[in-house]
This record gives sequence, structure tokens and C-alpha cells, in this order.
Amino acid sequence: MTGRNVEKEILQTAVEMLRKNTGLEVVYQLGTQHLEPRADATLRITWHGQKYNFVAEIKNTLTHATVGAVAGHLQRFQQKALLVTRHVTPQIAERLKELDIPFIDMAGNVYLNGPPLLIFIKGNKIEEELKKQPQTRAFQATGLKVVFAFLCNPGLENAPYRTIADHATVALGTVGWVMTDLKQLGFLVDMKKRGRCLVHKENLLERWVTAYPEQLRPKLLLGRYRAANPEWWKKTNPLAYHAYWGGEVAAGILTGHLKPQIVTLYADQTPGEMLLKNKLKKDPGGDVEVLKKFWKTEQKATDKNLVHPLLIYADLFATGDARNIETARLLYEKEIAQYIRQD
Repeated sequence: MTGRNVEKEILQTAVEMLRKNTGLEVVYQLGTQHLEPRADATLRITWHGQKYNFVAEIKNTLTHATVGAVAGHLQRFQQKALLVTRHVTPQIAERLKELDIPFIDMAGNVYLNGPPLLIFIKGNKIEEELKKQPQTRAFQATGLKVVFAFLCNPGLENAPYRTIADHATVALGTVGWVMTDLKQLGFLVDMKKRGRCLVHKENLLERWVTAYPEQLRPKLLLGRYRAANPEWWKKTNPLAYHAYWGGEVAAGILTGHLKPQIVTLYADQTPGEMLLKNKLKKDPGGDVEVLKKFWKTEQKATDKNLVHPLLIYADLFATGDARNIETARLLYEKEIAQYIRQD
């Protein structure tokens, strides 16, 4: 089943369940080119003669790790946006309600808040045959490394496969099937003599940011730690330990808008000397996380000791924290837009 057909199935079933469970009148249309090109559909919900218009974002899967990225994307729409997805668990439903993100799913769970209309249904289980489908390989762990390399290095998609594999630190064979997947999904166009071209970069970035915290990030964790002095990082240069700041620390440095609560460090290996010097002790619930650096090329995006802005952006969404989502929006305008601008 193609991506568009999956979206259509999710939307149709979710709307049917909304009608069945609430009695609301719902009209929908897949595709919104005339309104919001980035949205997947439009919905109009009528209740006692009052109409509620939404643009819709359709997601195949939704997890705790991806809620932040989805919420951040929905908040960028000019019109009121509605999330349509396969299934929302009770815990995620509560989180979406806290963020005031309206949603409907294929099990009949729903949150709509447009006074005087207020509906919140959670806890409905999805039928076995409607459960989530496997993700495209391009958005699984190794594929995400290749997509990250493309997004950070405009034009890299036109390089020899061996060069791409080297940039992304993946096996040569991985590049082939990622390229095939990206072509099938409409993100890569082969222009024959003019070479390959990455397109729809904004949508590709959104897919990458949504998949990263669930598919790749957990595999990168080298350890969590806690320091007696919470401001130890301010006097530390990570480059001395072959490492870079990511997450909230990096975002705070770039935007001046965030006081870090979690310190994120990307390194080639666990920086034992740094841990010892700053008296960082291993703690599964600690506020310092060390992750393995998964790219090969040195950072060129800033002259600071930070990971690439695209990774900082993804780290912020991975927290699901409202203040980080707001900072991510600032970071997008300041640092990210230049990487997804279509030539």
C-alpha cells in the first residue's frame, strides 16, 4: 500500500469513528493545495449549526518520543490544525490535551476544544488488523543517518554512493535501498543527465525529526549522568574531548532563549576524562546524557562547539516539552530554513 493510500485509509476510518461515537457532521478532503500546501487534508466539523474548520496532518504512528515533533509541526500551520492518526494511547491523549492539540484516531479517541464544543474520548483500543504498519526503511535507524547527511549537505544526493556512505557512516549497500525508498516516496527525483535532486525537503525534514527520537536516538545512548554542580558545562569545552553540545545547551547558545534543564553531549565515545574532571556520576535518571556521534564530517554549520542545527532541532522535539517546542520554532527560523530551501 502506497503512502497516499495509507493516509486515505487512516483519514477515512478516523472520520467514520468520529461520526459514529459523537454524531458530529464531518466533511473532509484529502489534499489542501489551495489552502495549506504542507497539510494532508481539510476537515469541517459541524455541531448545532456551528462550523469548525481544520487543516489535518495524518500520521501513521504516534509515540511518546514523537509527540513533540508532531506538536511542533502542527503549531506551524496558519490555520487550526488537527492530528489524524492510527491510534492514540490514553497517556499520549492526555499529553496532546495538555498541549491543546486536537486529534482523532481510528479507534474513536478524540480531543476537540472549540467552546462551546468540547469532546475528549480516550482509552478506546484499536482493532488488531488496524494496528501500525512497519515504517519505510529510509526512516529506520541506518536510513535516518543517510537522510540526515542529505539534509545537512545540500547536493550530497548527487554524489557517488561510496561518498554518501562515508558521510553517513553506513554500509555501502544501505545507500542503495534508501535512495530507492526516497524515490518511491517522492523525495528524490532522477533528472537523468542533470543528476539526482532532493525535493520536498520540508516534508522530509519533518519525517526525519519525527522518526529520529524513536528509531535512532535510543540506539545512540552511551550513558546518563548527574553532576553535583548543575552549571559544570558552562566551563567545559566539549571539543577538548572530541565531543559537541546538542539539545537544550546548544539551543540555548544559538537562540539565547532557553535555560537548559538537560545537558546533551554527542561524542565519539564515552568521554571518561571529562566525566572524571567534572565529577559526573552514572545515574539512569540523570540530567546529563551522552550520545554517540553518528556522522563523520566535521560541523560546518556554526563556528561553535555544537552539533548541526538540524540535530539540535530534533533533540528539542524529542523531549516533548512545551518550552523546548517553542524554542525549536525559533531555531527553525534562525538556523533551519536555509537547509530546506528548495532551489
